[in-house]
Amino acid sequence: MDVNVYDLDSVTDEHIGMKIRAHESFVLECPNSTKFAKAVETLEKLIESQGMTCRVYTIGRVAAMGAAAWTGWGTIIAAGAGIAMAAHNIATWSPDYEIGKVMTGSKIFVTYKK
Repeated sequence: MDVNVYDLDSVTDEHIGMKIRAHESFVLECPNSTKFAKAVETLEKLIESQGMTCRVYTIGRVAAMGAAAWTGWGTIIAAGAGIAMAAHNIATWSPDYEIGKVMTGSKIFVTYKK
């Protein structure tokens, strides 16, 4: 799948809104980590303002949980996180869009699912 990539500092909310209305997938590069959380929040609002649903998740979270499980308390924490992830997936069943955050805070993958 060919997906357009945009720099967060050069794309407007109107342009993103047009992509969402057209049911397109895209990637936002976010070199400034201080804007990352606000960008995810804005994306969520733009999608929901179109009457669509979305699921926000962290890419690589399962791998991070697996690594944490190798420590003593990590097993308990990983089990709790796994339960929380399952509950979140059920609560956001069959979303129109998924917003995938890269753990380093550098990219946001916005994927149309339906």
